[in-house]
Amino acid sequence: MFRVKVLRRYEVSSRFKLVTYLTSFIVGVFLFILFEVLLGANPYEVVDRLFVRPLTSYDDLRVSIRYAVPIGIIASGLLIVYRAGIYSIGAEGQMAVGAVFAAWAAYTLSLGSPTSVVVALLVGVLGGIIWGLLPATLKALLNVNEVLTTLMMNFIAYSLVDYLIYGPWRSPKSYGFPLTEPIPTVFTIPTHDGVPVINFLVFTLVVFLTYVVTKMSKLGFQIRAYGLNPSTAYASGMSFFKVVLLSFVISGALAGLAGALQLLSIHHRLGPKSWSVTEGLGYTAIVAAWISRLEPLAMIPASLLMGALVNGGLAIKAVLGQSEGVVNLMNGMILLSIVAAEFFINYRLVIRFR
Repeated sequence: MFRVKVLRRYEVSSRFKLVTYLTSFIVGVFLFILFEVLLGANPYEVVDRLFVRPLTSYDDLRVSIRYAVPIGIIASGLLIVYRAGIYSIGAEGQMAVGAVFAAWAAYTLSLGSPTSVVVALLVGVLGGIIWGLLPATLKALLNVNEVLTTLMMNFIAYSLVDYLIYGPWRSPKSYGFPLTEPIPTVFTIPTHDGVPVINFLVFTLVVFLTYVVTKMSKLGFQIRAYGLNPSTAYASGMSFFKVVLLSFVISGALAGLAGALQLLSIHHRLGPKSWSVTEGLGYTAIVAAWISRLEPLAMIPASLLMGALVNGGLAIKAVLGQSEGVVNLMNGMILLSIVAAEFFINYRLVIRFR
């Protein structure tokens, strides 16, 4: 006979945290590879498609960077709300609405270049902020569960896009497909050999500003304080309403920015799920935020890694003829492993035999 006890860890070294997170990530990827093998895939081909080609082949690396940039921008906003102890999963919807707002600016405003791109990006940021304000207000005033409200807002955002592409914005030249007109050329962001260089520069700037906010500002201290101990933070005079609202505003703004960048540089039009500007990257960014351990400077390698995995997952889907849910399955396995890592970082199991 034996008995298992769960005991809390009161002192955890940074080295132990790092090793635990890396181990959990490897376990998550291993589970996905094992699942693919059980479906009849060649394990060497799966590893090659997931890690080797997306990070070593020039053509695949370009695609990996294309995915990594919006993932990193969104995850930089998510790490702020997560540091505050707020678990928003609404970045996907905020990204979609940011793209819709940017598309509206491109279709309705007559501006010269480069003013047009800047204005469209700012309008996209505004869209993301607006979409995050409802769950933020409900959380701040009524303490409504943000997981439910942000998830709900994602589906409303999907429905908004569907309404536009099947209705008033549907292009008469799309041969029956639910697509909008391409945005005017003056609103497009150029790419270099398929790589959105300007987007990557924006991403690095976002990471730098996120570092400044989280590490060097009063707001960053208040966010961290609420995340660690809300009762103590409130007793010391910090405003819960301010922390929640500003955290959601920053997160929504960056998700909206990512959606606008994707529209202006990559997609150039709105479409259904198979043409979606978001491509599920709002959910993938959640995994990237936790892989980075909510540290801004770790966001660049974490985002590049997740961009490579998304690229590799889509390659596996195409080569092996699997469904489009393969990337979501991989993200889920990795996220589940990271959640398990959080448990082992904060607690330890003691097995005693009788």
